[in-house]
Amino acid sequence: MSEKSTVLGFVGSPNPDGRTNRLVNAALEGATMAGAANRCVIPEYNFDIEQLPKLLTADRYRNPSKYSVVLISEGAMFEGGEMIFESEARDAYGHAKLGGIGDVVSVKLKELSPKYNQGKAINVINQKLGYLVRGGDPDAIDSIVPMAYGNLALDLILKKLHGRLVVLKNGRYDNVPIEVVTSSTKVVNVKQHYNTERLRPHYKSFEMKPLFIMTSELD
Repeated sequence: MSEKSTVLGFVGSPNPDGRTNRLVNAALEGATMAGAANRCVIPEYNFDIEQLPKLLTADRYRNPSKYSVVLISEGAMFEGGEMIFESEARDAYGHAKLGGIGDVVSVKLKELSPKYNQGKAINVINQKLGYLVRGGDPDAIDSIVPMAYGNLALDLILKKLHGRLVVLKNGRYDNVPIEVVTSSTKVVNVKQHYNTERLRPHYKSFEMKPLFIMTSELD
């Protein structure tokens, strides 16, 4: 196998408290489910840093193009490590900005790769997504949902209904009290949605599931 073959490391974006919100989780796991990534790691589960390169190397061997992809959420950390922050600066709510886990994992992946690649190191490309992933052409859902949200929000104003939030609830447009999202911290249900052995989304069947599986309240 060529030493120039690469493992790609992509970095996601979480809540300021170091946990993925459910929309980010949907993006991370959705991309993995859709085949854009082989593995993904999230803040709600401290992964085994030895396990990740082992899995990615096996993924790489199975890929004719000889590369594999892992999605990494800022706020994620391996066992024995500590959450990494970009700086000590804090926002108006006292939250420090997360940043740097992709760089740390990239170094670890290359450092451990010879152990699973017949003694040869595998190069790693670390790509921070940010606006790169948001800059693509919108599809039909990207265009329709914001238009519907805007119209529904205006309807609430005209009805003099305040303190409400427009939502997609089990695949249908609705509105809920804003306290639904502010009264508690939304975290990933690891047992239900995440396979800790494979470092991938955990799902058995799509039957009767809503379009946005990870954001549904069917959790």
